[in-house]
Amino acid sequence: MYIADNIIKNRLTKVYFVWGRGKTTISNKLRDKYGFYVYSTDDSRDRHRKAANPVHQPYMCYDFEKEFCVKDFWELPCKVIGEREKHFLAEMTPMIIADLMILSETHDVIICEGDIDYETVIPVAAHTVHLCNRGTKFDFFNRPDHENLDSIRKRSDLSETEKENIIQNAYNSVGRNEGIIPEWVIKNGVKNIMWDDTTSIEQTASEVEEYFGFSAVC
Repeated sequence: MYIADNIIKNRLTKVYFVWGRGKTTISNKLRDKYGFYVYSTDDSRDRHRKAANPVHQPYMCYDFEKEFCVKDFWELPCKVIGEREKHFLAEMTPMIIADLMILSETHDVIICEGDIDYETVIPVAAHTVHLCNRGTKFDFFNRPDHENLDSIRKRSDLSETEKENIIQNAYNSVGRNEGIIPEWVIKNGVKNIMWDDTTSIEQTASEVEEYFGFSAVC
């Protein structure tokens, strides 16, 4: 079944997409101020994975750890991690869109934060913004809402050097483009907001709030 982009876009007019670094913090800040509904694509992963079918969503169902004979996802080569994530998001995005279309029936404003297949979403999204971090204090893994690397540090089957190599591989996989505006942001004219060590959460939230015009819609 095919649903035309104009129909999907019409159903997503209440959805505001926040992408990049700091998206969860900023989205929650706006939720606390306005009472908006926040939809996290990360939080929906396990639910969508259970609904996936190997025929239609092979990357969501594929056991990469088993194929590469590793015990932890971050032991996979960086290239494999990147390719897996790219295809995983492509397969999961229609499920996310379906969720957002349903939520739009009962919420006036929905903030969707988290990774998604941007190329698929941009043509049907009415409101998008990208946050770019040029600070030095941001740590992807040192957050309560992200997977930390303690499970690797506690493993008894690895030497300290092996542990550090895996941890470095994890950071290389998620932080290779830190501080760089992605090409897809520039190409598609997505609004980009910069922040760094001197920028407060309130400042960035205010910029997003102003760009989306939330004071006018509330």
